[in-house]
Amino acid sequence: MWRSISAVLLGLIVVCGATGLSMAGDFSSLGYREDTVIQSDGRDECVGALVYNHDYSFENGYCWQYGVVAPPYYGAFAEGFDLGAATVECGVYWLTAIDWYPYRQTDVYVWNGGVHGPPAGVLCMIPGISDLQAGFWPSCLENDIEIGCCVGGDFAVGYWGDWPDAGCPYYCCADENGPGGHPWTCIARGIGYPSGWRHPNVVFSECVSMGIGVTVTEVPSPPESETWGALKTFFRGAGR
Repeated sequence: MWRSISAVLLGLIVVCGATGLSMAGDFSSLGYREDTVIQSDGRDECVGALVYNHDYSFENGYCWQYGVVAPPYYGAFAEGFDLGAATVECGVYWLTAIDWYPYRQTDVYVWNGGVHGPPAGVLCMIPGISDLQAGFWPSCLENDIEIGCCVGGDFAVGYWGDWPDAGCPYYCCADENGPGGHPWTCIARGIGYPSGWRHPNVVFSECVSMGIGVTVTEVPSPPESETWGALKTFFRGAGR
């Protein structure tokens, strides 16, 4: 009997080693791979130019889990951009998973700052997204989420997953060998790492940019009065 149990445990160790899965109590990463593929969620509803900081390939996936995931957005990931005056039409998120995951909501954000300093005030927020999709590792699935947020300088776009009582339902794909970008993660207090907005390599040591991008258009000039004003009022009210 002991020989059988030992064989099972050895098998589990071999499987975990093969996937490269690395888990601590507060976070998880999937391990470096060079055979990842990128897929689309097929929506193609976003207008504007697609902008991202990675090299359109990913080598890992990151996630925060359990009690370190907490409001307002501890456990969030983001990527910073400086595109001048523009409208962020969509946030673009490349996600992956290692199992079928239960229903979980995600809030998507645009924060002020993210290139010349850490993300700061919330510019726009779309709460309760429930239809994000993830590929099965090593596949990263591209999700396009409409936001429609006006920015005037550097900003960060990202997301916070609402799963404070659970392990990782999905992971944010990450670039570990590209030219580098402006990645961020918001770390909870009291868990042995510097808290607040930090470069993910504080925890995920090889990170150079996150699988998060945007589609952008120029700010309308002149603004389309009532419609544009209503949108700005709506998104200001949605921030928290």
